Amino acid sequence: MQKFGTSQDLQVRIRAVLDTVDREFSSLTDEQLRWKPAPDKWSIVECLQHLNLAERFYIRNIQHKVDALGFIQTAPVDQSLESDWIGKAFLYVVDPQIKIKVPAPGTVRPRSASDLLPADVMTQFVDLQTLLHTLLDKAVYLDWNQEKVMSLFGNWLKIRVGDAIRMLVAHTERHMKQAMRVKVEMDTFVR
Repeated sequence: MQKFGTSQDLQVRIRAVLDTVDREFSSLTDEQLRWKPAPDKWSIVECLQHLNLAERFYIRNIQHKVDALGFIQTAPVDQSLESDWIGKAFLYVVDPQIKIKVPAPGTVRPRSASDLLPADVMTQFVDLQTLLHTLLDKAVYLDWNQEKVMSLFGNWLKIRVGDAIRMLVAHTERHMKQAMRVKVEMDTFVR
């Protein structure tokens, strides 16, 4: 897997997420966005807020790396991407195809749906995904195998930039599938 091709693929996947949010969720009422299939399950707005909380942390760290590049750039260098055991573990846990449930750490667990303003959550979500999409144009100047960012577990556990970016998109796709399941269940329950 090469950095340039992966970056372009991730941008396509982010654009698909943004299209899904616009097509599937933008016309829903606040009540629908807050609807939960069960008391212990997340609503659509809670799924999006969880993504906002988790991804804001990583996107800011990646943005700091990109900002440190400065204004003078040479042409970015393509590279084969390598994952260490930390990256492989993170990517496995958030893979949308894997059915294991891992509880969200407390710092990225959303407040109750009734406490969230759906319009604000959706705006933040779109802004963060758009920022990540834009950052990918600049992040190709980084060495995705050598540069690392802090994980949610602290500065003692860092993840390679390439793995972090791939993890963010996979994590988003995982919770978008969850939000879509909520919408489908809501549609069948309401009818």
